[in-house]
Amino acid sequence: MKIICSNMCAMKPSGLPARFDKRDSMSLAAALTGLQVEYVDGVKNVSRDYLPPGGKEKHLHDGGLGAWRAHMNVMRKIVEQNLTSALVLEDDVDWDIRVKSQMQDFAKASRLLLQPLPGTTDQFLDPSYPSPSPGQEPQNFDITKEVTQVPCSSPYGDVERWDFLWVGHCGTQFSRATDENTTPLGRAIIPSDDTVPEPQHLGENQELAKQYPAHTRVVSRAHGNVCTLAYGVSQAGARRFLYELGVNKMDKSTDNMFSAVCDGLNERRQGSCLTVQPQLFNHHRPVGSKSTFSDIQDHGDEYNEVAYTRNVRWSTRVNFAKLVNGKTDYIDYTSRGFGPG
Repeated sequence: MKIICSNMCAMKPSGLPARFDKRDSMSLAAALTGLQVEYVDGVKNVSRDYLPPGGKEKHLHDGGLGAWRAHMNVMRKIVEQNLTSALVLEDDVDWDIRVKSQMQDFAKASRLLLQPLPGTTDQFLDPSYPSPSPGQEPQNFDITKEVTQVPCSSPYGDVERWDFLWVGHCGTQFSRATDENTTPLGRAIIPSDDTVPEPQHLGENQELAKQYPAHTRVVSRAHGNVCTLAYGVSQAGARRFLYELGVNKMDKSTDNMFSAVCDGLNERRQGSCLTVQPQLFNHHRPVGSKSTFSDIQDHGDEYNEVAYTRNVRWSTRVNFAKLVNGKTDYIDYTSRGFGPG
């Protein structure tokens, strides 16, 4: 899976390639964890004359339009280069030092929800696939116990079976069976995951904390997700989102339009999207003025005294000094006194 880093939230001149602070940090984080990234520039100016249907009437602010166009430029790049799949990261995200083993477990979990049972082509673990019946209850599938057919084209499940892997977000919901909801309900469980913070540190993942034992990570169908911090997208998924958000219509902010496709809402054809709680990628908040956190949102002028990344225990960026100097006594997010929120 190719990794593409886009400063999609960077809309002011200081937030484009001139934000060398973000690119320095991103490149260092990638190198220290064995990843390679390719940068795609953010977008500063978008003509309102050429928006998809509904765009002019929606009256999105300039930052929102720039974010939308940057995402569409990434999708177009994936389509034009005919990439099988790509991982797209916003330029202020952070991840655990152990991200490769985390993604391996995520792949095991996603296969349980996407791949058919061994020796079959149309039988699946999840009885609610492809669509639940009203009142149907979700079932859990443990990655240490369950087995499905081995995929051929992607470790996360054959690429024709998924569009979008929403691995970095600001919040999601577990799907429930209702007359309106057609999202499958199955949940793949990663138990005893030492990279998952204790329940009191899980912030927006309180639904997870209430329903599962400590140190459990859960992969499920994306439902009600917000923020596009990090996502995997297949070639078919890139084409779907380029059509839905770039050609078909513009009726909401970018992340809400992504979510509408995943949920099959607003007359959009439902995509095949997975997500994970707690998220594997999240915003990093460095030491310095909070005004530098984002180029499209106002975080105020207060000074952030301690660098942190919520829900990431061994933050790569927080541990830069340890990693660069060969130390292994890593700083743990859960030892720094942060609670939910």
